[in-house]
Amino acid sequence: MLKLLDTLEPELKAKYVRRINTYLKRKNLNREKLKKYYKKLAKEINADRTKYELKNLAIQKFRGCSFLDYIINEIDNGKYVDRWMNGVKTPFLDMMRYFDNYPDEPVLINGDFRNVEISENSIDLIITDPPYPYKYINLFGDLASFAERVLKPGGSLFTMAGQSYLPEIYNLMNVGGLNYNWTLAYLTPGGQSPQLWNRKVNAFWKPVLWYTKGKPGFWIGDVVKSAVNDNDKNFHFWGQSESGMANLIQKVSYVGQTILDPFLGGGTTGIVALKLYRKFVGIEIDKNIFEIATERILKNKPEG
Repeated sequence: MLKLLDTLEPELKAKYVRRINTYLKRKNLNREKLKKYYKKLAKEINADRTKYELKNLAIQKFRGCSFLDYIINEIDNGKYVDRWMNGVKTPFLDMMRYFDNYPDEPVLINGDFRNVEISENSIDLIITDPPYPYKYINLFGDLASFAERVLKPGGSLFTMAGQSYLPEIYNLMNVGGLNYNWTLAYLTPGGQSPQLWNRKVNAFWKPVLWYTKGKPGFWIGDVVKSAVNDNDKNFHFWGQSESGMANLIQKVSYVGQTILDPFLGGGTTGIVALKLYRKFVGIEIDKNIFEIATERILKNKPEG
């Protein structure tokens, strides 16, 4: 343990020494308890040491850049540290490469996603919210086929869906090469709850269906939450809140990954993706709505 502590900077080492000294004062300690405690502590020390090393790499490379505080915060949150310690260095290295070439311009396309040319195996994640009325239900099958083609191996599709026709939607999305993984709960608390009169339900959450091209590459919690009454319909009748979309994007993606929304609507997914330093591709079939979304996204994207 002493050798491990010596790998830390003095302030952090002093913190752990105080913790150990406090623990050693406990009564009824035995060899087994000490062994378990030191094993747990060693894991924490390694995480803190890795966090310190990654932050130093970021500081040395991006000192004085406007986005450095964001990188430091991402490292402090632990997601990149956990992957690095498990031998998966790609998320952190991709983040560094992304900021090497920052800013990245969004790709915005006016067209039908079923006819738009998107390269095969080029997209990390699809995050979208198709229309829910029954007349649009076949779009979910088209979306699944589209995702299977454009997602990278290991990529994920997260699509919101209404609950009225879920059995049919699951069947439509059962396409070869795309695997159903889970259904997340997207909470919409407050007065934004829609009333479904024909079902006699006030809906305070909606499903987010998670499909993968291959095995999922990360663990996530299965609850996403919008802020209370943050139901933004100013730019599109079916618009989503920025707070809810931010919670979802942060949960399921990493900095520098490419997110595609084939139902761009008012542009919320694009705005949030760019604010969180993800690459973005947006597709919208309606020309007027596309122009509104484009103006909104470009107006709100972060500066370099």
